Amino acid sequence: MIYRTAAVFIVLFWLTMTALLVHQEVRPGDSAFREIPPSHVVKLFFMRHQEPHPPLSIYSDKLRIGELRILPEIDEKTQDHSVEFQGSLQVSILGGKRERIGWKGVLKMDKLLTVKRFDLQILTHSPTDLTTELIIIPSQNLAHYELQNNTGTVERHDYTLDERGAKLALEQAGFDMSLLPISYRSQAAEPVSVKARLSSLALHGGQMDTFLVTMESNGQTLFECDVDQLGRIVHASTLLGYTLTPTDDGAP
Repeated sequence: MIYRTAAVFIVLFWLTMTALLVHQEVRPGDSAFREIPPSHVVKLFFMRHQEPHPPLSIYSDKLRIGELRILPEIDEKTQDHSVEFQGSLQVSILGGKRERIGWKGVLKMDKLLTVKRFDLQILTHSPTDLTTELIIIPSQNLAHYELQNNTGTVERHDYTLDERGAKLALEQAGFDMSLLPISYRSQAAEPVSVKARLSSLALHGGQMDTFLVTMESNGQTLFECDVDQLGRIVHASTLLGYTLTPTDDGAP
């Protein structure tokens, strides 16, 4: 039971740690050397604030295995930005039958797009109902992890947002860091860069002008997505092999 949740937590911890570095690259004024400042694409994304973006279907190869819904918001008084999201994914663990994982959360940023807080809940149902909660507070250098079942809290840990905290999380999940290749361990500490450029995407037998946003670390593309002129995600792909497209568009 626990190993499934631990595996999910490790992936989420890594993705969250990566996301916390993004604000260093997308804040206005930090990207003059790029063809298109990532901040411009982010502003387009928030133009439709308080209006849900079209739901995105998640595919593995050409099999639809989940869905992601996104709602950007801007506080009228403080101009703080936030992104609420929820979705589900069917995953096959160790070659077994596919199991459904659900999630919901919110990413909170200030008006300069600096991350203030990240909340995430993961819901699993096999072999029993479990809720994994992850809370990231950069100003406190804190990542809080909690695992709950129907009777209460099963596990609870706090981690620092640095290499020491990540190492502790992996060790507590049963992973021996010394078994990882040296090259991997050194790459894990490399900063993440976010770039944006003008691009195009083949869609419905034609070409659509887009902004291509890529997230890279040490020459490895972690995530990339095409955003249209209205700030909507029209295609995305991840290092894990998943692709995302608007639900109405069908398979990628």
